[in-house]
Formats: sequence, structure tokens, C-alpha cells
Amino acid sequence: MNAMLDTKTGAEIAHELERDTLPRIILASGFQPDYVREVANAYARTGKRIQVVGGDMHAALAFEDGVEFLNLRGKDKREKKAVRELSKLAAYYGRLLRFVSGSPCPVVYDVSIGRPLLRCLLMYSMFRLLGKRIVYTAHNVLPHDGATLLNRCIYRTIYRALTDAIIVHGQSLKNRLVEEFRVAPDKVHVISHGTYHPPDDGSLTKETARDRLGLPRDARVALFFGLQRPYKGTEFALQALCESPIPGLVMLIRGDAGDPEYRERLLERIREVSSRVQVDAKLETVPESEMELLFKATDVVVLPYLEGSQSGIKYMAYAYGRPVLASAIGSLGEFIVPGLTGETFPPGNASAFVSAMRAMTEQIEKYDEQRIKAVAYTDYSFENAARRVDAIFEQLRRPAGLAAFLGGPIP
Repeated sequence: MNAMLDTKTGAEIAHELERDTLPRIILASGFQPDYVREVANAYARTGKRIQVVGGDMHAALAFEDGVEFLNLRGKDKREKKAVRELSKLAAYYGRLLRFVSGSPCPVVYDVSIGRPLLRCLLMYSMFRLLGKRIVYTAHNVLPHDGATLLNRCIYRTIYRALTDAIIVHGQSLKNRLVEEFRVAPDKVHVISHGTYHPPDDGSLTKETARDRLGLPRDARVALFFGLQRPYKGTEFALQALCESPIPGLVMLIRGDAGDPEYRERLLERIREVSSRVQVDAKLETVPESEMELLFKATDVVVLPYLEGSQSGIKYMAYAYGRPVLASAIGSLGEFIVPGLTGETFPPGNASAFVSAMRAMTEQIEKYDEQRIKAVAYTDYSFENAARRVDAIFEQLRRPAGLAAFLGGPIP
């Protein structure tokens, strides 16, 4: 052992110690602050120092010891006047660039969805010129409803020229990056999303949760949770269940519908089917205090997406031991174990959707709450994901800035 230690120079030993204590920079944006918190806390639980760069929406998050939060962005809400918004963004990106340039950390880990032109094309280019390496999380290959030529050009540049490693939450996402955007396969890493650690009051049962929400105790409740957008498939599910009703089923719809025009359209569809489908809907932002009630009152969490790639709602359902019924689209159906954590159906196929829903609600007892949680926190934990990402961090070495930007050899 001593002979082996003697073969290392003092500089080499110092470098190893420095690498172990280097802070990991996590870049957050206005996308799913709870996801940012879970990633940072999981990293900290593995013994790493974490610096989270974000804005006001992240300031109140419950970060664990080992996580340092830097509010470089400040106000997250978009300014009404374009000039003020651009001024705010310019100040933020200036602060971000100064921070990253002065950090000893060689890698920036971007876990959120940011502005593709300013954040990705501009800032990533500057980071690369500074000699930094970039680990990018591709939650979606392209923005929802955004497969335009311009977006394809922007994201092709991000994927192929400006990032060193890309994290995706499913094999089909990797396949698309490789086949459609010609990204090198060894650059794309399939790592599961991670199971959340939400509030969990052990005294709150399914029955008491339903009582507080005004839901029948003997009903079968299917939860459609999260931002309501056309691609989420809630309209599709309403129509399918209207044509083939399931007795005793309650569609529990919760989430902000965003666009006023779409909100009215969805409300109109709910009114149209109300004589055949029992619906309890609130198309508004869900208070944090209500989230646990919703999931615990539920039998099945439904993700009938018509377009998409992945959803963190699946892992929120797992955290509460609830099975998921999801479209087999993109990677949405991956990490669902049939007969254990849920089921899938072909996207947009109404008869298959209703059949799967009926089968699950009739045999809901086989989807055991504790078994779902055990699989989720063993196989799909944020800690496992953090360890895999940090292995990528360790593989990356600091290149010369201009050589890295131009895609040249890395020393």
C-alpha cells in the first residue's frame, strides 16, 4: 500500500482531493423547481458539495446540508415590457457568466428547460470558451408542439456542438437523438427521472383524503394531474370515457389550463360529457397543501399523452404508491412495470385506453402500494441518478477553451 502511495506525486494527490471537494454547479430555471430540489438534495446525500444557481422560485426550497443556493436570477416572473425583460435577463446572464468563470468547477450541470437562444446558444458558447464542460438534461427532444425548422436547427446545435454529455430519461429519447439529430451514442446517457420525496402524512388515509375532497369513498378515482395542455390528452380521455363509460369511475382533473381559449374548450368538453362521465375538475394551479390529498385519494394516475416524451408525474404517483396508466409514447411508458407499477396503451387508441382503465380499476388491489414504493425508491431513486451523473462528471476533463468550442481534441 505504501509503495503504491509513494508512486503518486504531491500534485496528483492534491488534485484528487480537490476533485473530491469541488462544488458541482447545478443550473436551474423556471421549470419544475421541485425537480431541481430533488436533484440537488440527492447529490448532497451522496456526499458532494452542490451550488444551485436559480431565481426567486427556488429560494424557498428545502435544500439539505451541502447545498448552497445562489439567487443570481432574482425575479422569475416575465416582465410585461420587452425592454425591461431583456434588461433583467442581460443582468442575470452577466452575473451567471461571472460566477461560472470564477468557479473552479470544470462542469456545469443544467437540469432544467431554459431559453434556447439566450441560455443555451449564447451562454453555453461562453462557457465552452471558458473551458467549461456542459452536462445537459434533455427532458424533451424538442419543445412540445414546437417541431419547427428553427427549433430543429437550434437544438441540433445544442446537442451536437455545445454539450459534452446529454441526460435523457428513457431509451426512446436516446434513440431519437441518435437517429434524428445524429448525436454520438456514447454522448447520450439514459438515466431514470427519479422518485420524488413529497409530503407524506402517515395518518392521512385514502378514505380521509376523499372525505376532505368531497369524493365518494366507494368510487374508483382516476387522477389527471398537472398543467393541462392539448398534448396531455385529457380531452381524448373525456371523449373515450363518454363513448364507453365505466360505472363508478370519477375523473379527477387538477391543473392550470394556461391558455384561456384552451381552458374554455376543455370546460365545454367537460360539460358535454357530464351526463355520462363523472368529472371533478379544477383548471387552476394546485396548492401544495392539496397535492398529497389528491394522490392519496386516487386509485390510478392517468397520463394519456398524445405527444410527449416523459413526465415527472409518473414518479410522483410512485412516491405515493399509486399505479400509472400511460400512453406508450416517447419514453412515457418506460419504467412502468406491467401488473406492478401500472399499464400502458397505444397513444390515441380510445378502445385500448378504456379497456386498460377498466381492467385496472376492476383489479386495483393487485397494484400494491408498498411494492410500488419499494420499486420506485430502489430502482428509480434520485440518489442512483445522482451517482450516475457524477460518474459522468468525473470522466470529463477540463479542455482548452477554444479547442473545446471548436470540437477539437481534449487534453
